[in-house]
Amino acid sequence: MVAMTVYPMMIGVGVMAGFMSGLFGIGGGIIVTPLLVLVYPMLGGQKLPIEVVTGLSSAQGFFSSMVSFALHRVRFRPDWRVIRSFAVPMAIANFFASIHADAFSENFILFVFGLLGLMSLMVTYLFRRPVALLCNHQVVSLPLTGLILGVLCGLVGQGGGFIYLPVLISLFGLQIKQAISTSAVIGVIGASGALLGRVGSQMDFLDYTAELVVGILLGGYLGAALSHRLDSRHLKRALNVFVLLCSVQLMARLIF
Repeated sequence: MVAMTVYPMMIGVGVMAGFMSGLFGIGGGIIVTPLLVLVYPMLGGQKLPIEVVTGLSSAQGFFSSMVSFALHRVRFRPDWRVIRSFAVPMAIANFFASIHADAFSENFILFVFGLLGLMSLMVTYLFRRPVALLCNHQVVSLPLTGLILGVLCGLVGQGGGFIYLPVLISLFGLQIKQAISTSAVIGVIGASGALLGRVGSQMDFLDYTAELVVGILLGGYLGAALSHRLDSRHLKRALNVFVLLCSVQLMARLIF
């Protein structure tokens, strides 16, 4: 009989990621990656290889988005037009980028993380109104934006909610609560590409996935309950603060 190894610290990581996913409709990989790289080795006594970290980030993004969509789909109606035009190209690009991510150095991966953080910060705080050029030509702008973000997020094993949610709100003009539900569906589609790419290249991260999903289920329920209670104005302020903190930590990792 083979002994089963349990990783209880991974449940805590899942709770934190699931909470953010339930609150904002994003995968939460932006939270999971620094926790796995910085906190998990201190508390769990084990340093995880970067391949396992990015694999777990992909798995977490997929399952968190699934939970978020299940909890939000009734109250917050997704925009299926945006999902079709944006999410499918993003998922395809994410999948192929994930397959080839191992060919790049850890420093390059960290650079992409920092670039995504800077982009997210600029989109959130510099664009106060939707961009007319993008909104008036969505047949082209939505798929193109999805492809670009899919490549960048696939390289770092992310579904990309921390960047595409601000993009949909600030650049394309979606309302916050509809954007949250739409983001959750995009997260499922986009993260599935990253997850399939990781499974196709290496599967060591699957040993930790069960505990991660248990935490995601609990955290997702708590985050969604809070999201439903907050009005749109407070929810958007919370999202702006979240994006700021995530962007700063991503760029700090690149610099230091």
